[in-house]
Amino acid sequence: MHTADAVGCAFIDLPSVETRLWLSWSERGLTQVAFGPAGCDARAALADGRPIPPEAGLPEPYRAVFEGYFAGEAVDPATLPVCPSGTPFQLAVWNELRSIGRGEVRSYAAVASRIGKPRATRAVGAANGRNAIAIAIPCHRVIEVSMQIGGYSGGLALKRFLLELEGARLVGDRVAPGQLEILS
Repeated sequence: MHTADAVGCAFIDLPSVETRLWLSWSERGLTQVAFGPAGCDARAALADGRPIPPEAGLPEPYRAVFEGYFAGEAVDPATLPVCPSGTPFQLAVWNELRSIGRGEVRSYAAVASRIGKPRATRAVGAANGRNAIAIAIPCHRVIEVSMQIGGYSGGLALKRFLLELEGARLVGDRVAPGQLEILS
């Protein structure tokens, strides 16, 4: 399923990190969750060459979960229905990411080990980078084995914001000890 199959898109503004979050969905689930600068239009955030679905009101359950999530409530967007498009390896990685609980972090090596590909740490990182459904497929919960938070397509400030919103303890760009699953 691609964004072209989406039936609508809507945005949520995150003023504390000067970001606009754009969501698109189909009848089967979220097809894209993308970041753009504050005030950007859908074309700027969802610019992947596919047609942009028409703007619409964000339907349930997406609206309630995302509003609650950003209000600090104990809801997890990883429980929402998603409709990702990727290779079998990417889909395996993204499925594993959805098993990482809110407030937890896991290393790229742990994800690789859990999907039965312990030598595929870099490929897990590449799959994270290709994740089009951020937050609902929580690639922000994957960090480096050194406990550095690593990179994020939305930027480190946004990754830090999401991790802290979920209760992770950070010291600068490092996760405080005791929170990282290095290997399963």
